[in-house]
Amino acid sequence: MTRFYDVKNDYELAAVEDILEAGGVEYSVQSSKEESEIKEVLVAEEDLSYVEELLYLSKRRLFCSLAENH
Repeated sequence: MTRFYDVKNDYELAAVEDILEAGGVEYSVQSSKEESEIKEVLVAEEDLSYVEELLYLSKRRLFCSLAENH
């Protein structure tokens, strides 16, 4: 497993978990060794490029939906 994303709060963690689960990606979460309040999301190294694309597309969809509402 390789570190994919550092989350700073439970809301952000829930959002990342939703994206990973929707994409069918196995992951784990652990506390950061450097900063206790930060959690690290780990994914399999072979899934890393797929997961990065999932995150990019989800952020893009969110941005587009916000722009349409204004």
